[in-house]
Amino acid sequence: MTVASDEHLRRLPKVELHCHIEGASRAATIAELAGANGVELPVDDPADLYKFTSLNQFLDIYGVVCASLQSADDFHRIAYECFEDAAGAGIRYCETFFSPGFVIKLGVPVSTVWEGVSAAVVDARADLDIFCRMVLDFDKPSGPGHALEMAEFAAAQDRDLLIGMGADSVERGVDHTVFADAYAAAGRAGLKRTMHAGEDGPADNIAVAVRDCGCDRIDHGFRLLDDPALTDEIVDRRIPLTVCPTSNLIIKLVPDIESHPFARQRERGVLAMLNSDDPGMMRFSLADEYVTVARAFGYSLEEMEAVSLDGIEASWAPDDEKAALRRRFEAEFDDLRSEYGLEARAA
Repeated sequence: MTVASDEHLRRLPKVELHCHIEGASRAATIAELAGANGVELPVDDPADLYKFTSLNQFLDIYGVVCASLQSADDFHRIAYECFEDAAGAGIRYCETFFSPGFVIKLGVPVSTVWEGVSAAVVDARADLDIFCRMVLDFDKPSGPGHALEMAEFAAAQDRDLLIGMGADSVERGVDHTVFADAYAAAGRAGLKRTMHAGEDGPADNIAVAVRDCGCDRIDHGFRLLDDPALTDEIVDRRIPLTVCPTSNLIIKLVPDIESHPFARQRERGVLAMLNSDDPGMMRFSLADEYVTVARAFGYSLEEMEAVSLDGIEASWAPDDEKAALRRRFEAEFDDLRSEYGLEARAA
């Protein structure tokens, strides 16, 4: 077993599949955009904006962030900065969420959001050492009509830029079966499908996502192990979970990282990989997540390299891109081991 330094773990190449551009926004950027757009912040110091201790408090602040985003340029800025920060955390490939449902309610059309976000994806691909695709996340509390509208919008976009559809926000009090038609429409259009499920709701929501809505992936999946038969199905079908331990800790789903089910999920054979969720608002990057999880569960460098490679498998990248990413990651693993004076990976 090889033990890596914190710096080594931070520099590992990574894939991220669960990050929201709105929640990745830098506090200083939101303060500037809020001022320009006539939105009053609930704090005097922007550094205090991202302080919360529950999912509901988080969603309240998320609302302030969204109210500050009103033009295509605003969305371009936060998306580009999201990719910039991701590249700095060692992320080489990402499938990133944007959630127009929040700003649609404030009068900003989805076309404006996509104009800015899609331009940022193109610019980031050209400027940064990261390749990005987007996932349109609809707002579950807004209902099935909104979900279908978002599926129809997503279907009309360039699939290389907008690869899938997801669903976010709270689970409690939401009947997840009502979204089956929207997901069916997304599937017919060739969109990949995922859903936030089993975070603040039961494992039953995960079952609905994969069985009724045809989801290829599950976001969070915190409660999966509560249902052994469903866990068997997820393992057998190799359906990935985009797990966010520190995010779950911050909103108090667990008292500490050691109590998070991530390690037990992987031991059970679940394709569970690491993500930051909302790195700006959580003030915690995926590089931080790798260090925190490795220390909490006593993972070796070999185990963390495996977590990194599992991110490639869990992605929706075409097979040839996955193969190229794997070659690149393994070369970077070797270079880092050599740089830090560690033994080579086993053949």
